[in-house]
Amino acid sequence: MSEQNVELVKRLLEMFARREHEAVFEFYDPDIEWDASNFGMDSASGVPDDLRGIYHGHEGVRTYWRRWLQAWADLEFDVHDVVDGGDDVVALIRNQRQWGRRSGIATEMPPYGLVFTIRDGKVIRWRAFSDERSALMAAGLTA
Repeated sequence: MSEQNVELVKRLLEMFARREHEAVFEFYDPDIEWDASNFGMDSASGVPDDLRGIYHGHEGVRTYWRRWLQAWADLEFDVHDVVDGGDDVVALIRNQRQWGRRSGIATEMPPYGLVFTIRDGKVIRWRAFSDERSALMAAGLTA
């Protein structure tokens, strides 16, 4: 089952990169917990303070992305690795660049990690961490 979880996370990241924002909800549990409370805790991250928090359900996820995309005209990123942790799958993201919606100025984020918790083929929890090590630790993949 964990190989299927890794493939699901890869697919979700590809869908996001192709701007298939609504299609991903097919793979999110209706009661998903979207946890951005640990994301962008350093000033270099470029994550606005008002995005940090925990969002619930599909509407919560939509609220998070509406807030994020209000600030940025576009963004792109590289998936460095997707690490199998069973029910938890860690995506290590690097080279994220985003362009200000009003200014057009490009900014870059330092490498970070996302932890997707999957049950019965659906993402039940998503957690973002400001660095890769914290995400791996949260999934029990490193000490």
